[in-house]
Amino acid sequence: MEVFIIKRKLLTLGFVFTIFIFLNQSKVLAYDANKTVTPDPSILNTTSFYYTVKSGDSLWKISKNYNTSISSIMSLNNRTTYTIYIGENLLIKNSSTQTVNYKVSIGDTLWGLSKKFNTSINTIKISNYLISDYLMIGEILTIPVNSTQIVKPIGIEIYSTSPGATYGDVYTWKNARRLFTVDTQATLMDFYTGITFNIKYYGGSNHADIIPLTLTDTNKLKKIFTSWSWTNRPMLLMFYKDGVSHTMAVSMAGMPHSTTNIYNNGITGHFDLYFLNSTSHVSNSISETHQFNVLRAGGLR
Repeated sequence: MEVFIIKRKLLTLGFVFTIFIFLNQSKVLAYDANKTVTPDPSILNTTSFYYTVKSGDSLWKISKNYNTSISSIMSLNNRTTYTIYIGENLLIKNSSTQTVNYKVSIGDTLWGLSKKFNTSINTIKISNYLISDYLMIGEILTIPVNSTQIVKPIGIEIYSTSPGATYGDVYTWKNARRLFTVDTQATLMDFYTGITFNIKYYGGSNHADIIPLTLTDTNKLKKIFTSWSWTNRPMLLMFYKDGVSHTMAVSMAGMPHSTTNIYNNGITGHFDLYFLNSTSHVSNSISETHQFNVLRAGGLR
């Protein structure tokens, strides 16, 4: 637990008092429905939503992630203690700014969405961890309405948390792509060999099209796939967003194909990276092999 000590002089009374601020002070325990109080659904509104507590969470961390306060979370959830439980749902009020969750469709642009919702391009990008100006069809953006206040993405859910350090968190593609956005750079680790290499998200709406960053990364990839083929393997995807470290369970196919925008890494084309429920660009179908690999890397198989 981190402790910040702040000294302030109360000018009107002429003495110094000390404030102790305790960070990460809430405990996270196994969920026990008998020890929690379910918030009244009637207080839900356009800026309130339920957040499912996961391992490593604290009231301080959750409050920072969603631009709210510990006292607000405790009040909304009828709490008198800082203890929270893995798996329980906490009612969160994101901010005073009204937002919409918008699903990108053909023809949408950041400029067009900024005009439609009376906000700014920069606000949409920062609020949704966007690096590129290109939008992918089907991705969901949390957009402030009539405001340029930066908010946090609302409604990102995790399918399964990692059971240990050798596994990753399992996200469906719908949720993963809201964190792993286009042009995000990351490290992939092969689940079986432990070999790591660096990549970036190049594009793709049904799954992530990825490209090794350098020739060195491609050579490491060749050690995993001794020959290029559509054979796929479980892997762990590691990257940072907004100061938070993410490790996700994924599955990668070992065949470079189609287009690229990195031309000095020793290959032509990109590779396919699947998350839970990712589908093929061609058939729009779910691959059972990729599904198994994702669950394997997540400790569920």
